[in-house]
Amino acid sequence: MDRLRTFGIVAHIDAGKTTLTERILFDAGAQGWIGSVDDGTAAMDWMPAERARGISITAAASRVQWGRHVMQVVDTPGHIDFMAEVERCLHVLDGVVVLLDGIRGVESQTEAVWEQAGSRGLPRLVFVNKLDREGADFTAVVAEMGERLACRPVPVVVPLFDDAGAFAGLGDALGGRVQWFAGKPPSAAAERITAELLVAHERVVEAVADRDDSVFADALAGRRIAADRLRRLLRAEFMAGRLVPVLCGAALWNRGVDWLLDAVVDYLPAPVEMPRHGLWATPDAGDPAAPFCAFVFKVQHVDAATWNFVRVIRGTLGVGDVWVRGRGGASGTCATLWVVQADRHTDVERAEPGQIVVLPGEFALRTGDSLCAPSAPLVLPAPKFPAPVLAMVFEPERAEDRPRLAQSLRELAVDDPTLRVDVDRDRLLVRGMGELHLEIVADLAKARAGVAFHCSRPQVDRRETVEWVGHGEAEVRALVAGAECAAVCEVEVRPAPGRGPAAVLDDVGGAAAAAVVAELGLLAAAGLRVGAMHDLVVVVQRAECSAREPNLPLLEQAATKALEQAIAAACPCDLEPWVVFEAWCPEEGAPVVLADLAARGAEVEAVAAGRLGARVGGRAPLANMLGYVTKLRSITRGRGRVDLRPAGLRPVRRQA
Repeated sequence: MDRLRTFGIVAHIDAGKTTLTERILFDAGAQGWIGSVDDGTAAMDWMPAERARGISITAAASRVQWGRHVMQVVDTPGHIDFMAEVERCLHVLDGVVVLLDGIRGVESQTEAVWEQAGSRGLPRLVFVNKLDREGADFTAVVAEMGERLACRPVPVVVPLFDDAGAFAGLGDALGGRVQWFAGKPPSAAAERITAELLVAHERVVEAVADRDDSVFADALAGRRIAADRLRRLLRAEFMAGRLVPVLCGAALWNRGVDWLLDAVVDYLPAPVEMPRHGLWATPDAGDPAAPFCAFVFKVQHVDAATWNFVRVIRGTLGVGDVWVRGRGGASGTCATLWVVQADRHTDVERAEPGQIVVLPGEFALRTGDSLCAPSAPLVLPAPKFPAPVLAMVFEPERAEDRPRLAQSLRELAVDDPTLRVDVDRDRLLVRGMGELHLEIVADLAKARAGVAFHCSRPQVDRRETVEWVGHGEAEVRALVAGAECAAVCEVEVRPAPGRGPAAVLDDVGGAAAAAVVAELGLLAAAGLRVGAMHDLVVVVQRAECSAREPNLPLLEQAATKALEQAIAAACPCDLEPWVVFEAWCPEEGAPVVLADLAARGAEVEAVAAGRLGARVGGRAPLANMLGYVTKLRSITRGRGRVDLRPAGLRPVRRQA
């Protein structure tokens, strides 16, 4: 386990994640060709929808060997609509490599994945990519990192340029090594390169000297600090979250990838070094002799098979072993075990702590399940996913095709924890995270079901809450077994901003109250009238039944009526999703962009000018931003772009 590194590659869309991963596979000898995203030959983007669109939709895992170390690499999507895919992968990773575009620098999605990884305490290396492109500026990107990501970046690899200013090599700031891409550096540039590396070395020394007096003393005395010593001190600061090592290169041309892999070995932790929180807070985590326990972080239907991706936390899982689901229900025997490289797999006999493997088979498992030895059931902490924000109706051309389409959509919902599929008056209502998300779901459903269907225009999926405290009381009577039975329920609803999905509390106790709480929990989750209930608390203040045993149907009716009364008295209102936006455009086009955003009800919070033009940031109702990408490109003659990410719920604005 001390030679195992498990990390993900995360970034804003189009930063080069998949391109970098393909170079890692090639350099490590895991495949004999270099896949291309543009040509549709990338091994990690194996789904037809990914190759057709040139983007990553699902996370893909691979295992490679780098020297004496084994690396488990996960390539994640960069589009905001697939952030749940990133979230469930981060739940089982030990660190991340954050990719930055050398031209665009820190983008909105960069901030989002940085926060996601930081909230889990994952160490983060940074690789500044695309330094071969015109307009790339390594120094500016590093400075922007410190400002927008609130961290202290320390370049450990710096770019070197020839006399014409072209990106021509890399320099090791710790040891002074030089990697020149074409032969050797010209003698005329040697003195300049030596001076640049000396400056980079001094900056690393300065960063670690703040925490180590002996380094500070040696630096004052003019003694050069050995690379191994610097690396050891830098790693300690990195693991403590005080410094962020920064590397650079150009993944497209395989520049700097080998040094990045060396840095993964040098800086990222092995499972035995992980802090004891999250999955690694499990008792005896990492102990191969402990009772088996693993976490299911991804379920995916591939053709006619079901792949259950698991990471072993303790114990071992071997072919022939019996396992149970921690929360009860499913159990099974491990008939086959795979190590995967994207969509290809290799059989293995046993998986040990820290390893990511696939357990193939339909076991009714879901993302977030725990697999355990029958003698030691355990429920591991699971990731939480945001609720969908857009809804679309899928209508088959032939009524007899509805069951087949519905089954395909339900399989996709098993694969994707942010996808919801409901039947509303014989309509298939599909809820997702954005326009692109629903478009891709439609493409996948068409390929999987093989039936023709139409999709409605996406509509914003609203929630419902209350503004005041409201009370409701209801009594229901009925003849039960020849005798009159009465059920009485009294509830109170209270606003709870920021609470999320409605919570139900028992204020009185007893069997009848417990039955009501269970029923109201279902009602609150499913929603009454319009959308799901949100940001409120329901308190059961009274629950009685005249029968000796609680009559559940009568209690259900009384609870429903009481809850409806309470909500009506509490001034119900709708909530709609908002988004944070960040738009870029030529400076001369900023007035037109601002005017269009004002017409959409946006709240502009910042307007700044930079080397890439004007940047406009703020918040807006999601409903008003549907189709905005096309509109922005139109009013900026194709030179504008925008990033959107969720910003919670707000009450729907009342029309004047």
